[in-house]
Parts: sequence; structure tokens; C-alpha cells
Amino acid sequence: MVHDVYFAISENSKNRVLTLSKKFGIKIKLLQIIKQVELPFKIDFYLKNRFDWIVFTSSFGVKVFSEKVMKTGAFHYLLNTRFAAVGQETANMLRSYGFGVDFVPEHFTTDELASKIPVANGAKILTVRSKQGDDTLEKTLTERSCYVTRLNAYTEVIRSRPINFIKKDDFVVFGSSYILEIFTKLLKNVRPSEIFALPIGPKTFSRAIDYDYKIRGSVKTYTYEGVFETLREMLNGV
Repeated sequence: MVHDVYFAISENSKNRVLTLSKKFGIKIKLLQIIKQVELPFKIDFYLKNRFDWIVFTSSFGVKVFSEKVMKTGAFHYLLNTRFAAVGQETANMLRSYGFGVDFVPEHFTTDELASKIPVANGAKILTVRSKQGDDTLEKTLTERSCYVTRLNAYTEVIRSRPINFIKKDDFVVFGSSYILEIFTKLLKNVRPSEIFALPIGPKTFSRAIDYDYKIRGSVKTYTYEGVFETLREMLNGV
């Protein structure tokens, strides 16, 4: 029997998850693992290079970037720029600020975005990232003969308090492999093998297996709406 359903998430995802919780009628508990904090940067310093593509790997990155553009009125730098987003949540955030979305990978992962985005040789690309994000995206694009500039738009403050309230057979949704790894290090009173896990995306799924969580399926569509659809099926079958 499943006891409580937790969403291990970043602060930026809180409102979206709560809205969907009401829509699907699934009672959840939020467990904030990461808080995202904007870093200082001058948007004109980057956009004056007039990039062919700007790539976003999170909705928070879109928010920080878009609000800088709106505040400074730097839209004229973006007239011929194309935009890519790692998944539908990020793409929807771009659209909410009035930007078009030219590419979203079929499977919402950074690796697939880097390998499948339709860039020409010599394309100038700006990636808008977390300071803590690895450099696989930039390396892959560089290997594809692109000129890549990275903008660390925000940093991530990680939870340090122990997680000592999770019970055996609780259900935890993991938004990323990074969040899963932090959660696992902070987990104190039960073992991963005693918890039901729903990982979002293949990388998170793989890490959940490595840590011996009880897997009951995987999300087919890597959006929070897809998470709740899968979660409803899983809870009905547990």
C-alpha cells in the first residue's frame, strides 16, 4: 500500500505541480530539493553577437532570459534567431513570453537536443543554463562545428536538511537525475529499495535503478502533465 506521494522538485516547478494536482485530483506533498536563483549578467553583452540559435534547458532559464530582454528592450537582436527547448514545459514558457519555438527533441533530453537540433556548420549558438549544469550540450554542439557561447543565467541552491520523514512504500516523483541524487544522499530513515519511485526521463530512470528504488513504470511524455497521467495509472495499479 502506498502511503504519501511526494514530488521532489525545484522551487520553480511548485505552482505548476500544485495546479495539476488539483486538476487530476491526486493529493501530493511537495519536497523542494533545489532553489533557483538568478545570476547577474548583461543581456546586451551576449545578444550583440546575434546568434543563429538560442537553446534553453529549463523553464527558469527562459524566465530569467525573457525578463531581461523585456526589461532592456533587446528584441532587435533576436529578429533572425531561432529557439530550441529541451521539453514542452520549457517550450510553453518560451511561448508565454511571445517567442516562437523552432525545435523540441522527440525525447525531452539534453543529449537528444544536442544531437538532433538542425544546425548548420558554423552556426552561432547561445545556451542558457544553470551554473551547475554539465558541459555535454556545449561539447556536442562544438563537435558539430558550431560556435557555442554559454550563459550561466542562474545558480541552484541545494537543500541541506536531512530527509527523515519518508516512510516505507511512500511514492516519490523525481524531476531529474540531479534531484534524485541529492534526495538519495539526504534520505535517512528508509532505504531506496523501500520507496516507490517514478523517474522523469531515461537518465533519471537509469539512476533510480542504480540506487535500487522500486520502479513501477516510467513517464511516457516528459511533462508534468504526463507525470500525473502516469502517476494516476501507477497508483491505480499498486
